[in-house]
Amino acid sequence: MASTIAALPRPWRHARAWQDAELVAWLNWLACWIVLPNLPFLPITLMGGPPRFYDILLCGITGLFVRRFPFWLRLPVFVALMTYLVLAFIARMFNMHVTMIMSVIGLVFDMSPATSVEYVTGAVLLFVTCGLAVWLLRQRGTFSRPKWLYAAAASVIALSAGDYAISKDTIGSYSRLAPDGAPFSSASEQARLLTLADGKTHVLLVVVEAMGQPLDARLRGRLDRMWMRPELTSRFEISQGETPFYGSTTSGEIRELCQRWGNYPDVVKPEPRCIPALLAGRGYQTTSYHAFMPDFFERDRWYPLLGFQRMIFGQEMMDKGASYCPNVFPGACDRDVPAIIGRQLAGASKPQFVYWLTLNSHLPIVENRELGTENCSRLGRRLDEDFPMICRLFSIWGNTADALVKLVERPDFPPTDILIVGDHMPPFTHQKSRLQFDSEHVPWVLLRHKRDAGAAQPLGQ
Repeated sequence: MASTIAALPRPWRHARAWQDAELVAWLNWLACWIVLPNLPFLPITLMGGPPRFYDILLCGITGLFVRRFPFWLRLPVFVALMTYLVLAFIARMFNMHVTMIMSVIGLVFDMSPATSVEYVTGAVLLFVTCGLAVWLLRQRGTFSRPKWLYAAAASVIALSAGDYAISKDTIGSYSRLAPDGAPFSSASEQARLLTLADGKTHVLLVVVEAMGQPLDARLRGRLDRMWMRPELTSRFEISQGETPFYGSTTSGEIRELCQRWGNYPDVVKPEPRCIPALLAGRGYQTTSYHAFMPDFFERDRWYPLLGFQRMIFGQEMMDKGASYCPNVFPGACDRDVPAIIGRQLAGASKPQFVYWLTLNSHLPIVENRELGTENCSRLGRRLDEDFPMICRLFSIWGNTADALVKLVERPDFPPTDILIVGDHMPPFTHQKSRLQFDSEHVPWVLLRHKRDAGAAQPLGQ
């Protein structure tokens, strides 16, 4: 390059050298503000993950604005940008506000992200990104000629358009938050759970983590057979339906427990219209079960405000005999929880309202023996090979359903109405897997105890 420039006439030599410097600066800018910020998300984007075209535009605009800043200013801007991009990505994956992610970031040490290949890969790419940024941001990244500005704009627009093309089929399933005036519906409302709570039976509400409504007929049939078992018909009237969902797990909890759209930050004082509070007023003892940490999403704060008199979390469940299940969200094994609930119901002297939020099917689900997801073979050879994460998801649901059915089949199981419902669709990063589920509705199943079944003693006896 130097010999070529030297062979040019003197006026041209200076112009060519200056243009080459502009080219180098533009390439450095492209690496710092377009390539690097999007590198950690590239594997998931290629799988059809959440749309990021707005984030790509933000990276480009930020880079153009700060390109003339000194290194000691550009580096903190880059770090702040990456922090936002990571938080926004996680929030979008799980239909949450960024502020909710920030509120629990201090509890990340209660999780085990190193058990997930997806999280480990993302962490490695993030580490590489930050290391390269420290080096590249020290290099010249200032350019001013119009053609390089046009090239920068074109590169940002092209990459944004490419991201949109990849993710457009699943855009509606991300950042799904309830709009103002959205018609309300819930499984507990459709099943008339409050009407069933007549004091003659216990009431058990089970919210199953990530139990979405399959669109594929084969998957839907398997889910129906999992919960609607003919051996239950002697004691229960079985019905099913679906209900719309918005937001993440905590939004699903508010939907089913309080009969409204919302989320837990809204709960700042006692809510007497929520189901636990209403049933406590009718003489029911109200208890919640969740196999993770009590302070995750502040459940130990707002559960009592909904009317729960007693809360049982992971460690207490394990003290009562539940096994430990390792996962990204480690805690007590869901398959052991029905037996603990059964002992509470059987020994109760007054009607019980029990709420159980499951844990183990929280995505991503790792493959291990303790969870029953090792060498998964639940759906049939072709489906198991094409959708390994769906197979693990069905395996967790299946183990939970088996344990619950085993409990209610016991002749000494007291009269209990059981409502089982999903909180939200499975938040898969793999687009093809995500498209197997309804992006707007989750299923529910009601096991309504036949009042004349007579298989168990009446309540309180």
